Amino acid sequence: RIIGFIGICIFAMGLSYTVTYYMDKVLYEDIELLVTFEDTETFKLENTSKLEKTEALNTYPYIFSIENNGLGSVTYQIKIQEEVSNVEKNLLSYVLYLNDEEVKEGLLSDLEDDVLYTSKIKAKQTATYKLYIYLNKEKDDVSFEYSLEIESL
Repeated sequence: RIIGFIGICIFAMGLSYTVTYYMDKVLYEDIELLVTFEDTETFKLENTSKLEKTEALNTYPYIFSIENNGLGSVTYQIKIQEEVSNVEKNLLSYVLYLNDEEVKEGLLSDLEDDVLYTSKIKAKQTATYKLYIYLNKEKDDVSFEYSLEIESL
């Protein structure tokens, strides 16, 4: 009887430890979003002439991927960080693609707090984005260099 009781106690402690360890990993794991930029972290608008959306989509986009390495879903936001600019944001239009599907377009001046997009990504999944920014009115000597900040919410 004593050996059976000791066996049950050891089994219960082992089971308790396993459940606690699993819950700790799932509920409190540090979520890691891995962001990969195809070329560089900063991107420069090199077009100095007005483009229509169809023409802009034939230019080279800013391509980046977000991978969720965690065990749970994560909500994140993408913000545009202006590095160098001599052009007003209402002269710049954008189109954003997620996994080759258009998800958003508009004027940079219409973005609230420079938040381009907010989304949720499941565990162990990757989202690939293409961002096109283009001049929507004529302006000489355009210089617009920007980067993106991705943060989990």
